[in-house]
Amino acid sequence: MDTRADRLARAVRDHPLVIEERTDHRCVAGAHSYLADGRVVCWVLPARPSTDEPAQAHAVDAELATQPVPPRLRARWSEALEGGTDRFWALWCATEVLAKLADEPMVMLVHRAPVTASPVSRGGVEVHWLVRRVDDVVVAHGLSWATVVDRSRAT
Repeated sequence: MDTRADRLARAVRDHPLVIEERTDHRCVAGAHSYLADGRVVCWVLPARPSTDEPAQAHAVDAELATQPVPPRLRARWSEALEGGTDRFWALWCATEVLAKLADEPMVMLVHRAPVTASPVSRGGVEVHWLVRRVDDVVVAHGLSWATVVDRSRAT
């Protein structure tokens, strides 16, 4: 059986990230995240046929793995630091992906605990995410599917 988690894993495997200087990047169709050192992280997924239950949207978030955790975030999400800085940035990026795909401001989500398990249902979407490290960058990839049927579009 081809699960949504399988689809996410395949999308990550088959569609590599581009990490490059922001000034050199010309893509307009990808999902983007901007790093503190001036680089951009871009993930482009091609459109899928409607018979393949396509994801509603995709997102990516990334942070430099070696950057220190800001003191206010350290205090608010202290449990996320129990696994070290890499774990903190992994959970931060996963929560950012949720914010992007569920259309919730990160400033609201930061007042809650970080997301720790995939999938997450929020705001009418089910978000599947996975986190990996690419060189010096922690990256979260996410796909979302609608959980609420829009009956106004039914014909």
